[in-house]
This record gives sequence, C-alpha cells and structure tokens, in this order.
Amino acid sequence: MGAHLLRRVAAAHPQIRRAVPGLRMIVVTGPRTDPAAIGAPPGVEVRGFVPDLHRHLAACDVAVVQGGLATTMELTAAGRPFVYVPLGNHFEQQIHVRHRLQRHRAGRCVRYPDATPDRLADAITAELARTPDYLPVPTDGARRAAELIAELL
Repeated sequence: MGAHLLRRVAAAHPQIRRAVPGLRMIVVTGPRTDPAAIGAPPGVEVRGFVPDLHRHLAACDVAVVQGGLATTMELTAAGRPFVYVPLGNHFEQQIHVRHRLQRHRAGRCVRYPDATPDRLADAITAELARTPDYLPVPTDGARRAAELIAELL
C-alpha cells in the first residue's frame, strides 16, 4: 500500500494548496520505494530515506502515515496532527492501534478504500485547522518495567 498511498497523498496537493496557500508538502518514500515512482505534481518534494524521520514528524504541521503504532504514537507524543491509513487486513492496525489512538484522542483514521485524493485533501485540511488535545503519552515505561523486574529478583 505504501507507494499507492503516497501517490494519492501527492495527488491531493493541488486541492490542499487551494485551501492552504503557501503549502509545503514533503513526501518521504523510505528506502524501498523509488521517489520517481510517485509521479508527484509540481510543488511536491519527494525524498527517499530521511535520517531521523521522527524529528521531521515532530516538526510537521500535519502528517499522513500508515497506521503503525510506532509512528502514530510518536506523532501523538509530539502533539502533531495526523491522518493515518491502516492496512486493510492488519489486525493490529485495524483494532489495537486504532483503539489506542482513540483513547488518546489522536489522529484521524481514513480507511484505504476511502483514501481518494479528495478525501485525503479534506482530512489533511481539517487536521491543519485542528488544535490537538491528545492525552499525554506515558514516558515512564522503562522505570515501571525495572520496578516489576526488581520485584521478581
């Protein structure tokens, strides 16, 4: 789904730009997808592998990502608005990740079949206008794990 979703996001650029003048869109393909395969319209920057991508995500105005837990929770912890598109038959992304994000009041889910350029443009524009009010992400997991292990020793 990766390259197909990125093509749809890039195709949403003209519609979003009409709603958000001066929009800067960066599409990150990752190391396995050729950036040229996206066929992005003018005005869309396409990059392959980006080191420290989590830092770019923490600084973005809005992100569009697949529905994996690590990336969506990084965005939640950073308080960044985002749209996520879970894999269709992926139990963790469809159930566990979605439930956790709903609990944190984070992200906007768009099902892949519904992720047309128009629908993505609407979702991205809506997220740009929203001020995130996420529940905080606990940051004391290592300490809590150490305490539980220490009780066993």
